[in-house]
Amino acid sequence: MNGFRKAASYLRECCFCLKTGASAADKLKLVLATLAFHAGKRNGVKGSIIEAAVHIGGLIPKLRLRASGGDMFIFHEVLGQNAYHVDPAWLPSEPRTIVDLGGNVGLASLALAAQFPNARIITVEPHPENVILLRHNLQSLGDRVHIWEAAVADHSGTMRLNLANEHYNGSLVRSGPSGVDVRTVTLAEILDCEGATRIDVLKMDIEGAERWVLNGSPEWLNRVDVLLIELHDGYSFDQLTLDLAPASLHVFRHGCATASAKRI
Repeated sequence: MNGFRKAASYLRECCFCLKTGASAADKLKLVLATLAFHAGKRNGVKGSIIEAAVHIGGLIPKLRLRASGGDMFIFHEVLGQNAYHVDPAWLPSEPRTIVDLGGNVGLASLALAAQFPNARIITVEPHPENVILLRHNLQSLGDRVHIWEAAVADHSGTMRLNLANEHYNGSLVRSGPSGVDVRTVTLAEILDCEGATRIDVLKMDIEGAERWVLNGSPEWLNRVDVLLIELHDGYSFDQLTLDLAPASLHVFRHGCATASAKRI
């Protein structure tokens, strides 16, 4: 039965590739990269980078994705499963500012930019390899997007980023012998530099650093209307609820994201 479920899942992913690829060649590249990713997980095969144009709402970005390292997993989770789709009823008005913490290679930023075409996007990503692909993948957004090559944390400075085989799993540590040094910034600093008075949609997938960023209910939470967040070890749904309560943000489980919150 497990084998049947896997086969059905792979078939759905291949069908999505055929649906979203902009041309026949793009569709084929995406299908082959998807299958190579699943084969690589079993055999430890390292894949190459593919380039394929895709339809994301009204956008047609030309994506660069790695067949190994998790890019295809994120492709199908974020775009195929609409992991970060926002119900417009959650928002008091049309979004103007969207912040993507843990931008990875830009797929969530593209999905949100397509859903809300009048919003500017602020994307934050510390992983040096991811940032290269991120900059390429978000080119189609032009001056709608501002990229910060940094990690969001509870202080400005430098921390270590542990690098994982899956490029979406790099995690911040206070110190350590492995990984690379990355710049850290606070979200308050980002908002000040960007001149942002509100965050209409905040997406957060920062591999455990949420326990530092949200600890103590920082003031900027009062400027957030909708939060889409992935929770990791060391920070629970209950703790998230406690940290967001002072900002009148109601927490609930929704979709592929571990939790979501909207203003009461």
